[in-house]
Amino acid sequence: MSCQCVSITSESREKLNKEIISIFLPDNQHQVCDSEGWSEEMQNTLQDLNFSHIPKFNVFNETHMKEAHETGRKIAKMSTTDMLNTLAELRRRYGADQLVEYLSRVSLHKHASTSSLVLPPAHQTLPRLYFSRNVLNSGKENVCSNSRLDPEQKLAWWREDPGLAEHHYNWHVYYPYTEPPRDRQGELFAYMHEQMLARYDFERLAAGLGRVRAFGPGYTWEKPLKEGYNPNMEGFSFRPAGMLISETVKMESKLILTDVLQRNKERFFYSLARGYLECPNSAKVDITMDKLGNTLEANMGSVNKKLYGNLHNDGHNILSTINDPDGRYGVEPGPMIATQAAPRDPVFYRWHKFIDAIFEAYRVNLEPYSVEDLRMKDIEIDLIETVTQGVDAVKSQDLVNNLYTYMMNKKFTVYDKEKKVVQKSLLNHVPFSYQIKTRNTGSRSRLVVFRVFLAPETEEMLDGWRNMFVEMDKFVVELEPGEDRQITRYDHQSSVILPPEITVEDIQADKAPTQQLCGCGWPRNLLLPGGSSTGFRTSLFVLATDWQQDGVEPHQSLPGSVSYCGKSGAPYPDKKPMGFPFDRAMTFTDVWDLANKLPNSSATSVTITFLENYNGEVNGQCLEKEASFVFVSD
Repeated sequence: MSCQCVSITSESREKLNKEIISIFLPDNQHQVCDSEGWSEEMQNTLQDLNFSHIPKFNVFNETHMKEAHETGRKIAKMSTTDMLNTLAELRRRYGADQLVEYLSRVSLHKHASTSSLVLPPAHQTLPRLYFSRNVLNSGKENVCSNSRLDPEQKLAWWREDPGLAEHHYNWHVYYPYTEPPRDRQGELFAYMHEQMLARYDFERLAAGLGRVRAFGPGYTWEKPLKEGYNPNMEGFSFRPAGMLISETVKMESKLILTDVLQRNKERFFYSLARGYLECPNSAKVDITMDKLGNTLEANMGSVNKKLYGNLHNDGHNILSTINDPDGRYGVEPGPMIATQAAPRDPVFYRWHKFIDAIFEAYRVNLEPYSVEDLRMKDIEIDLIETVTQGVDAVKSQDLVNNLYTYMMNKKFTVYDKEKKVVQKSLLNHVPFSYQIKTRNTGSRSRLVVFRVFLAPETEEMLDGWRNMFVEMDKFVVELEPGEDRQITRYDHQSSVILPPEITVEDIQADKAPTQQLCGCGWPRNLLLPGGSSTGFRTSLFVLATDWQQDGVEPHQSLPGSVSYCGKSGAPYPDKKPMGFPFDRAMTFTDVWDLANKLPNSSATSVTITFLENYNGEVNGQCLEKEASFVFVSD
């Protein structure tokens, strides 16, 4: 029996968004005709897409990615009706498969009629890549584990935050390495991951752990990997502590040799020492952070993929298969194989510390900024301070330059094999604002961009600590001639965080916004580092610069999450190097020396205190999840 496929004729975004939502849910209600009612194009596409023989989708496998995007382009050329019916049929046949999920999002992102619509959060539609078995099966997590055996478990609550996974996944969805690179993609690849490292190091120092140490070719690569990890997730294997990297890794028909990665690393450092990258025709091009990032990520903007290889992706593949490198036992790969799961694993940060060491070899050779390079004429900042807004919640606490964090129990509605509600403990902070006293002493109005950073307080020299400064905000204010102003800027306005999440339920209730929301952005609940119960001292720094010169489109606003994710469909809006002014070697003694020499800057000490009892709930320091494996000391 045949049927007429229902065409989507409504111009309503709400209706179309609901149609899209339905294809992601296990009880797929989207109307799919039997094969007699399919268009010829739909029949041919579904015939070609037989996923039953395809190995597990691997975003770090270039062949997988090219095929996924080629298929996505093909599906995106269909009519809206055929595209949605095709994606719905794929979901019906293969369920919540990682490839189907990725292909659906890529196709919808590329299609003209759906590219600006809001897609459901991936942690709702493919929860097994964001939550452990314990959480999905029982609805709750096992809160405590024995961190005496594995100190890395002290920060499992941070690494396993679903918002962190969502940010990393969506960044790579919007910046795929198998498509032509977007504006400054290579530089943003470096900066976004550097900021992940800085924020993780922030938490490590507060927890009494040292900063992350690099693990890669030439960086203890030949020694046992001391960190083990058990993700306790469907589709991923565990890694005991103390394992060695294999000399050869086989992934399907591809062989990855660790010696090749060593040679690729040496070629990068050879080129960095000489100041140029070598093209396939032997021409030499000056190194920029963007070219270096494109080449390290091995995206389509790589200067010479044959010479410099696929270092970043191959490292992920090697580490994900460390417990079965040639596949002889059929062991599932580890979490490093998936962008959603990789940030859960401690080795993710060690591998990216190695990648960042290559970027750092470039940064340290850039000409340091002088005082004149950083000054903005006529603009002065008298002070910056923070003010905690939750007065009722912290009645007896100091509210100025004292910030507060706590653990909250958050409920998530997820669509696994069926709709269910699960609960997880997440870090959050009491709302706060920045108060900035500034003035324009000049005779004309000025567009001023305020760049706000936070770092752990230290006695180290600034040059050795500049990579610890996490970007907290970036915003533009117009100051009139002679104007004195006290600016209030709230934490929820930050340029690094994801806009308020739009869930499946919001879209079903017609609460989706009219404008496109990129799913990329730092989790709102992780904006502020966790601090410690005794109070963790930090340095807050703000620098004002000329947005008329720095802005690509100075009179356009800076949208949310722009710092780490760029601006959809437009150039990166800030002309300055990402991370400016901490993007290169510094000659200033410390952040106080920097602030004292720049009238257009200010610094202050801020203490972050973790509240063990907040709103009547006891929030102890035992935040670790399932036990990992024995920690092996060097």
